[in-house]
Amino acid sequence: MSAVLNLDTHLRSALRRDPRVHSALAYGSLTQGTGDEYSDVEYYVWSNEAIDAATWLRQALTGSSWTVLHAVTNDFGTPNFVLTGLKRVELHTRPVAARPEVLDWPSDHLAPERMLVKDADGHLAALLAQVAARPPASATADAQGTLDRLVNWLCFGFNVLARGERVRALELLGWVQGSLLRLARLQEGSMSYWLNASRRAESELSGAALERYAEVTGGINDLERCYAAAWTWTLELAHALGLHLNTELVQALSQCLSGALPLDSAP
Repeated sequence: MSAVLNLDTHLRSALRRDPRVHSALAYGSLTQGTGDEYSDVEYYVWSNEAIDAATWLRQALTGSSWTVLHAVTNDFGTPNFVLTGLKRVELHTRPVAARPEVLDWPSDHLAPERMLVKDADGHLAALLAQVAARPPASATADAQGTLDRLVNWLCFGFNVLARGERVRALELLGWVQGSLLRLARLQEGSMSYWLNASRRAESELSGAALERYAEVTGGINDLERCYAAAWTWTLELAHALGLHLNTELVQALSQCLSGALPLDSAP
């Protein structure tokens, strides 16, 4: 892990030295205490003048053992970089006036003392303190809403599969799997990564839950089995959590996905 930590230290120092940088913070697993040698290094940078992320990073790495091998703006509009050793960097560059955007962040795993890199006027620290004071998203987890969205994805996926669009049905299965992981975390009281339910699932969910999850995974030729297993698990989780499902909908999906499960399988 020393290589990732050394890279983080190097970039934090470069951010502090740059007079254009007014405020900066790091985020991600390194600031949460769960980082390892495969972790990304990720930063938000606020400045009074525009900073090009790619130019800044290449200059910051000049003379170091790291080189930018690949640069791209990802699907969410964030500049991403792959460096020597396949180390990844995410670097948001924003105007100083945009700092209040951090108030929209969830408070889960927020550690202001590890996140702050530079704070010229103390305002960034004050904003992070406000976020950290809020309860985590897991404390107000919407179990019924999660189930409702899961059933919607199941219906969507089944219709696409029935049409013969197996590639698309496989893509939609990912949304089903994520929702099932959230409900499984709720059932087991393992809520530390509610927003990113697959994060550390191997160490935080029971062996039984992981086995059930494995049953809803597979390739393009396994979709009927995966969707049927997903529906069976959905019914069990809904019952265990005391959640509501429409009886007519249960019957229709059961007939389509599970060989007509009896209605008494529904909660």
